[in-house]
Amino acid sequence: VKVQFNFWFQVGVEIEGPGIVHTQPFDMPNLPTPLTLEEKKYLLSVERGDTATVRKCIKRAYRNHHIDINCVDPLGRSALTLAIEGENLEMTELLIVMGVEPKDALLQAINSEFVEAVELLLEYEEIVHKEGEPYSWEKVDKNTSMFTKDITPLILAAHKNNYEILKILLDRGATLPMPHDV
Repeated sequence: VKVQFNFWFQVGVEIEGPGIVHTQPFDMPNLPTPLTLEEKKYLLSVERGDTATVRKCIKRAYRNHHIDINCVDPLGRSALTLAIEGENLEMTELLIVMGVEPKDALLQAINSEFVEAVELLLEYEEIVHKEGEPYSWEKVDKNTSMFTKDITPLILAAHKNNYEILKILLDRGATLPMPHDV
């Protein structure tokens, strides 16, 4: 097996055998960039629940564009993920209102069984979702997502056996997608 590396984010794989030569290019995942000191302070403030500092960081980010408010730490956790893991509803609401991309935050809230965050993120989806477009959790890059592309909020809530979240989703009209052919 030979592996060729092209540094324009595409890798070609050649498989050779007796009478077999197969070349198939595939795209490399977009990996997160290293964090700046300001981004580290921002994520640490989110983790600690310091809403005043987070608000200042985001306002400065909009003015000066010196940090990415959607940055992720080395473990792939965004500010919204950290707020959900810490079950900090006030921080979650602040981040949503200040324009942080939710990505798969709804799925993470369901996975953490953080009911209040699930309700908040569902309200956000109802406001911003346009008919015919994918939902925020469907837009996430499959290479960096914690969840496979076939997981929906309803399926995940059923996996977690969380009646309260299931009821909220069903009351808001969530349905199961049509299964694919075998």
